[in-house]
Amino acid sequence: MQAVVNLALPFFALIFTGYLAARGGMLGETTVAGLNTFVFYFALPALLLIETFQAPAATGAVAGLLASYYLPGIGLFGLLLFLGRRLFRLRPADAAIQSLGGVFSNVGFIGLPLIILLYGSEAALPAVLIVMGDTIVMLGLATAVVEGDLGGGRRGLAFLGQIGAGVIRNPIVTAGLVGVTLNLLSAPVPEPILRYGGLLAGAAGPCALFALGATLAGRPMREGATETAYLVSMKLFVHPALVALMAIWVFELPAVWASVAILQAALPIAANVYVLAQRYERRPEQISTAIFISTAASVVTISVLISWLYTAPG
Repeated sequence: MQAVVNLALPFFALIFTGYLAARGGMLGETTVAGLNTFVFYFALPALLLIETFQAPAATGAVAGLLASYYLPGIGLFGLLLFLGRRLFRLRPADAAIQSLGGVFSNVGFIGLPLIILLYGSEAALPAVLIVMGDTIVMLGLATAVVEGDLGGGRRGLAFLGQIGAGVIRNPIVTAGLVGVTLNLLSAPVPEPILRYGGLLAGAAGPCALFALGATLAGRPMREGATETAYLVSMKLFVHPALVALMAIWVFELPAVWASVAILQAALPIAANVYVLAQRYERRPEQISTAIFISTAASVVTISVLISWLYTAPG
């Protein structure tokens, strides 16, 4: 357990450092935006490209991975949508945003650096598959419900099209696909290019975590302990428990792939949920609060989960 604490605490301390820097006025909005741009367009894509290029092949586990992650994800989204309507008396659009908060993980800025740090290149392919799938499946599903309720019509179809185009243009997804392609073709990559990519990749983890903390510092907060506790519990406990059940006992994924799926599900709520909430003006402050609390609580929950994954048989 001490080894896990030694690994996890510095990791989350970077998030806290970014938060303090922004709250203390050392970073303006423009600076934070620039740092996020560097991470999203340069550092994380380099990390994914290098790691997927070097990853061992495990294509037979892809179907099981996707089923293990998205069958419980879609099922839980549906349950939360129902509970949002019945328990919180929300209209469908608001319930969809709330439900997305219970199943949409921060698989980019936290998930990728953490998983590569823990498992190396072997974890790169399953990690990038979940990054891609979350955008297509979960974000697309929530958007469809919101647009169906608000009567967006053509606007809704256009936005769903934008989601699909966004996946294609997403530099993290593109880098992962390029890395997998080079891997499958056994294509030689010149040493200077690998070293260049390695230098950028080395900046991915620290910069992503610092940028995440700085971004959280600028988000609005709202009281609402019941809804926050409800969302955080679903995201940090129920979602990963369901994925663990499917990955380990139903589909019996390889150990690393199962660990990736479970860890991705156990991550705090992604900032993309806030972006969607803000776009439609549906509960942005409640979602922002849940993102902040889930990120803070995950310092403990992720550390405990990593310890369990490291000591679990198989």
